[in-house]
Amino acid sequence: MSRPVFPKFPTGEDPNDPGMLAAALGKMKIGQPSTYGGKFLEKTVARPQYENFNTHTPPDITSKTRILGVCGVQPKNAAPNEDGWFLSDFFAFYHLFRGLTPNQCWMHCLDLGELVTAHGAYLHGNPFKTRKVVLDHGILNAAENLVKVSVPGGMKLKFQQKLRDECRSAARSGDQSVLVLLFGHGHAESQGIEIGTQLLKQKEFAATFAGLNVPVTILSTACFSGGWSCNNTFNKRTGEQFNKTTMMAAGPTKTSRSWNYTTSIGRACGSMFVTAFVQSLTRINDTTRIMDSDGEEEIEHTEEQEETYAEFCRSMYETLLKDIDRRGFEHDITFSAEDDAWGMCWRERIGIPLESYKQRWETLENHEADLYLHPGDAYNRDPHVTSEQEADYKRLEAADKGKNVYRGKQGASSASGGSVEASSVLGKRKTSRMYGGSVQALINQVSYLGGQYLASYPGDDEIADNGALHNHLNRVLRGDETRVEVVERCLRGVDYRMQQISFADDYLRLMAIPAPLGLQCHEFKTNRVPNIVGEGRYREMLELIFERNLFPRPFEDQGRPFMKGHDYLIAAFHLANFTKSVMVDKLDALARRIKVTFDHERAIHKEKSELEPKRRKVYKVFGINLGNMSPQKRRSRGQCLSQLSDRCTEQE
Repeated sequence: MSRPVFPKFPTGEDPNDPGMLAAALGKMKIGQPSTYGGKFLEKTVARPQYENFNTHTPPDITSKTRILGVCGVQPKNAAPNEDGWFLSDFFAFYHLFRGLTPNQCWMHCLDLGELVTAHGAYLHGNPFKTRKVVLDHGILNAAENLVKVSVPGGMKLKFQQKLRDECRSAARSGDQSVLVLLFGHGHAESQGIEIGTQLLKQKEFAATFAGLNVPVTILSTACFSGGWSCNNTFNKRTGEQFNKTTMMAAGPTKTSRSWNYTTSIGRACGSMFVTAFVQSLTRINDTTRIMDSDGEEEIEHTEEQEETYAEFCRSMYETLLKDIDRRGFEHDITFSAEDDAWGMCWRERIGIPLESYKQRWETLENHEADLYLHPGDAYNRDPHVTSEQEADYKRLEAADKGKNVYRGKQGASSASGGSVEASSVLGKRKTSRMYGGSVQALINQVSYLGGQYLASYPGDDEIADNGALHNHLNRVLRGDETRVEVVERCLRGVDYRMQQISFADDYLRLMAIPAPLGLQCHEFKTNRVPNIVGEGRYREMLELIFERNLFPRPFEDQGRPFMKGHDYLIAAFHLANFTKSVMVDKLDALARRIKVTFDHERAIHKEKSELEPKRRKVYKVFGINLGNMSPQKRRSRGQCLSQLSDRCTEQE
């Protein structure tokens, strides 16, 4: 193993919490799904004790399950150093299920061959350990049932049409089910899932099979996707319920998590949720077939023992905590069962085909662990890290103090192998004009602001909405990334997020609410606010904030949404013990005050726009030439006010 890179915790704290891990494991009770993420359709019924195993006749699920997988990532974000980990998850399931049913479709809007050529193989698993190659040119050459949608904007409609067709076909057959796999970002406000350029909301999803009596199971790695498990009465007007089986990577108030981005070339290799699912699946499937006395598989067996759906969910969560992630309690994996039928055999409940998945998974090519990651690093989430490995890492880290941070193989080169000199002439001119004369001046600015941002408790790097920005930013800080377009993206993303933090401080001051624990937003850890406040009350407060548009949504070039400001306000409300009516009054008063400020700024902007032509005419009479402002400068100087005006219009 090469000499490791030593990441620095902003506060010098170890992120792992053995006490929280032990508490999560201790809370789980066999046969009680509510203790490990289970959500029930009927909220008031007494919870029965579900059995671990059922004796049953094995259902012929292989030919009766229709599988529809969709990767919602857009082409511009599909690189493995950005949101490509969703594509790794997509292909992990593709390999497990490929060819097992005659009816399956895997949808995407990507040029997969171009992505592999540009970035190499896509991997899945913990980068501190051996991973699996889930996508490369060899896999693509043999691929089948992959359906490319040419325009990302058409993905959602194509998916809905295909889902409707599959559900209708399953309903006509009378004995078929549909398994839907959704891979993409989720949104906190709507709890929708990104499919191409659009959001797929729960109500829209349910409308595709309305009136059809067909079992549907949904599995998703999206942030906040657990809202689909909990929000059973999704149509408040009609009281219609979402009575489907779900397996979601994150709770309704939580973000999903990828594996760590690697240090060598900065790629993420799928999600921990999918790793836990795959490991649970491969653990079980080699023990399902009954053998006769000669060691041959019996063809005419009639009964066997199989885990119930309740037990499969419990064992999957236990696998996550014990074997996959020592911070697994942060995920808030969420399950639900159609008709609350937790006691059904798990294959029949989910619609998973009968197969030996272990053999399928093991045939995938292995890829070595990242050479620049040390297994004793506290960032390694593997629960099986030994005390010897931790001691060795600390010894190396102590020896490294006072030296320059190791830059890895690329040195000062960019992640794609180019150097500073490889930047375009146009990019250099732009950088010179805007950031003080050089690419290095831009990098210095990003390094300064990025250091402040990373010290403000913004959340883990593995959080879906943080991943791409934190990966690029950390590489800029190490000197591994110098491409102007990437560094500028970091600057825009960090600037947007620091503004959100500043807004949160201003809002508390304007509402005359004490800062939680006397700490400003950049000093306050918000990562566990949903747990402390409680799911129901947290969601209630969050919706009040969303309804008033207090925190501007990011523009496309500003990256993903950032929830720290929302969580900071919620923490302040919670500690002040406000009732809902008091919160509404304070937030309404704040929204009115903000609107007055926006109206004033917009009036000034409009007045200046109207006066400028008159001013030019007056100067021309006196023979004074003001000159023409370049379009670039005009856009740059007008950006702040135009954005303010746009956002004000959105609020109205």
